[in-house]
Amino acid sequence: MTPELIESPAALAALCDELKTQDCIAVDTEFARERTYFPHIGLIQIAGNGQIACIDPLAFDVKPQLSELLSSNSITKVFHACPQDLEVLELTLGEKTCPLFDTQVATALMNDDHQISYARLVEKELNIQLPKSQTRTDWLKRPLTEAQLEYAADDVRYLLSLYKQQLGELAALGRSQWMREECERLCSATLNNQDGLSNCWTRVKGKERLRGIELAVLQDVAVWREQQAIAKDRTRRRILPDDHVVQIAVKRPKNISELTRIGRMQKLFGMSEMESLSETICSASSKPESEWPTLKRRQLTLDQSAALSAVLDALGKKASELGISQGILCNRKDAEKLILGKRDLQVLRGWRLDCIGNRLLELVPAGQ
Repeated sequence: MTPELIESPAALAALCDELKTQDCIAVDTEFARERTYFPHIGLIQIAGNGQIACIDPLAFDVKPQLSELLSSNSITKVFHACPQDLEVLELTLGEKTCPLFDTQVATALMNDDHQISYARLVEKELNIQLPKSQTRTDWLKRPLTEAQLEYAADDVRYLLSLYKQQLGELAALGRSQWMREECERLCSATLNNQDGLSNCWTRVKGKERLRGIELAVLQDVAVWREQQAIAKDRTRRRILPDDHVVQIAVKRPKNISELTRIGRMQKLFGMSEMESLSETICSASSKPESEWPTLKRRQLTLDQSAALSAVLDALGKKASELGISQGILCNRKDAEKLILGKRDLQVLRGWRLDCIGNRLLELVPAGQ
């Protein structure tokens, strides 16, 4: 099936008229974010019964018609590994793309391959090998070649076949409700879900060797960098590399003159930005010890360590019994949080609670 390139409102309207009567459509996106903070969409691929379309969002405003189609409650949108697609679509269309079905998630609920790729799934289930010739395409560059369009179309060409097959397999295993819960969780996820500005410092490489006031400075400089990256739509690294953030935290320059001696600061910023960053550093340097962040992890007691071993053992046995990966049930990080008294955890909600969560609570030390 040859994909249709949609480059005008009239062509999109005709496509939407055909698709809005269908109960499911396949969706994928191509985007770029190597140099930007936010993803920039380059192409939207949609497949329905008897058609595949590659919609060019750079040629015209796709939002009015496409947002209505992709937010329709009567149409299931089928993806593979959808979180980034959902993010870029919501940024582009201003609407959540729901309800949905993710073939990667469905696979994880049926076997121990937690994050299978689309190409591997197509080969495994349909015995079709997908070409890889356009994996490094710049999807924001025009014009797009026929080979690029065919490559993009392949990303939705087989999704509906996989979807219909997986629906039956999930039902046979009694896991259709599990899948509904997972898809509802994906739909309700916050756009561009991040730890928040206050925790962005935890992503800085090299922070592990810092202590005390150094971490307080690193924390505030990382927040300043994040705000700059958002405002300028540039990657954090292009605003201020991690090694510069760490050097600033260690040296804690007292003024702009001292700040300019660090790395390539004069090439990275103008005077107003240097002043703003210098003020941030000075403010952070005066924080009282009670406001300093810490990297210290709470050490488990002997009883907690024993409970963690029991929890991980129970997770492994249940995963083996179900024929799925342990990670889809509960990862080690959440298992440790459970031992330390946290209860707002995925393993203690929905199908996981009934499946293994209640059993894990029995293994937690009394008083936790």
